[in-house]
Amino acid sequence: MESDSNFEAFHAPRGHCESLIHPPIDGAAAMMVENQSRAAAYPVEISSLRRSAREQLLRDARRYTSAYRDIDFAGSAEQTIVMAGHQPTLFHPGVWFKNFALDRVGKTSGSVAVNLVVDSDVAGPSSVRVPYLYGDAGTVGFKAIAFDRRGGGVPYEQSLVEDRELFDVFDHNVAETVAGIVENPLIPALWQHSRDAINRCGYAGCALAQGRHRLEADLGLQTLEIPQSVVCRGDAFASFAMQILSDLPRFHECYNAATEYYRAAHGIRSKAHPVPNLGRDGEWLEAPFWVYGNQSPKRRSVWVRISAAGSVMEISDRDKRHRKIDASNQSAAADAFLALASPEFKIRSRALITTMYARLVLSDLFLHGIGGGKYDQLGDLISRAFWNVEPPRFMVMSSTVLLPGHQRFPSAEVDAEIRKRNRQLRDLDFQPERYAGSGEIDPQWIAAKRELLAASPAKGRRRNWHEQITSLNQKMASRLDPLRKTLEAEKAELQQRRREAAIWNSREHSFCIYPLDYLMEAYEQMLKP
Repeated sequence: MESDSNFEAFHAPRGHCESLIHPPIDGAAAMMVENQSRAAAYPVEISSLRRSAREQLLRDARRYTSAYRDIDFAGSAEQTIVMAGHQPTLFHPGVWFKNFALDRVGKTSGSVAVNLVVDSDVAGPSSVRVPYLYGDAGTVGFKAIAFDRRGGGVPYEQSLVEDRELFDVFDHNVAETVAGIVENPLIPALWQHSRDAINRCGYAGCALAQGRHRLEADLGLQTLEIPQSVVCRGDAFASFAMQILSDLPRFHECYNAATEYYRAAHGIRSKAHPVPNLGRDGEWLEAPFWVYGNQSPKRRSVWVRISAAGSVMEISDRDKRHRKIDASNQSAAADAFLALASPEFKIRSRALITTMYARLVLSDLFLHGIGGGKYDQLGDLISRAFWNVEPPRFMVMSSTVLLPGHQRFPSAEVDAEIRKRNRQLRDLDFQPERYAGSGEIDPQWIAAKRELLAASPAKGRRRNWHEQITSLNQKMASRLDPLRKTLEAEKAELQQRRREAAIWNSREHSFCIYPLDYLMEAYEQMLKP
């Protein structure tokens, strides 16, 4: 399977940080020109949407962003637009790096930079795992520090904070827990902004995203933000969605065929990966959208049935939500689809459609992480089949930033020592004579074993011979119990050191526990040409 040439360069580690950026940031402007050339060949259904959709994107993003931070930079629909996106979580520094790269690409290419907050994804636990020290020896472990009692399970835009007292002390609890491992974590500065945001919106995802974006403003980043839920309420998105829904049988075929091809090309056996096929139940076809509402906030699949004459489209979750619209005219149908939106009928695009819309319609360049980039290879197959377009190229970037002081815990050396102890313990059972000097092993046992090894019988006649060697090994090993206990104790200590090294060298810690200056230095180093 052709890879779209987005995965070629990996920058070697530079001390405590490493980065992947492909193509390099200074090539972003050229890539945008190439993507604009591809956009010129888009079918009229896509091309006619681009200008109005981009104007709406910037208008809505400015309105949304200005509600919680100053916008001191210009931006217009005449400029190129670069976008990225992620869920509103306390993600690891490698994800946050993408926001700094987005800002840098925007500034170096003269583009408007917009970050898409994917708030239709299902929220995880309302906590972060924080490393902490315990015991007299200062052993390192993890604690889950919660900012709310709610346990996730619903989309971020539905995740109301239930325990404001817990939310308000989250920064104190995190800083207190990580003390001794990280000094001056950035969480107090971040959380002051998040506390301000929770007073405005009440939702965890909103508060986390706006708090982070306010902190980015303090650091000089010039980006706009907009939630996916806002984008999906726009008339341009309704027109895009209706292009899919009005031709859903053909989209179904393109989607499922591309998914099967992707699985075969990558040797994937699971029918659930990278995404499940869209389902069919008689006249009902599953569409690549979710629907939910305030009273029943769990996501459900959207199913669509179109009358034989094509004049009536039924949109349903096959449970409590069921709507009908006149589908005889696509433009009028898009207006009717948009009018369906209500607190109890929220239609949101699934991941592939979200980035498909962002790349084909809204932006001139999209910045993906590694996972999103691989995922969008499937999206590109679907776009080629359904719209007969050559999708725009995207940038792929990610980074790793390890905790300050991780160098004191070299996991590779510990792993080598554990392997050494494992070999020694195995030798005590099968070659105990190697350690004759460490125990009272009778030399006659060693001589007897050597004689047996020198006179190995033919295959099929070794049972008695093998039993004699095993008996001698057991006799010799029994005299090495003190050495065995020493090696097992050393192995246990090394395994504990490996667990600690894994914590120190993990890239998955939330960015909020790192010192801000430490991260800024790492990001600046990784963004250098």
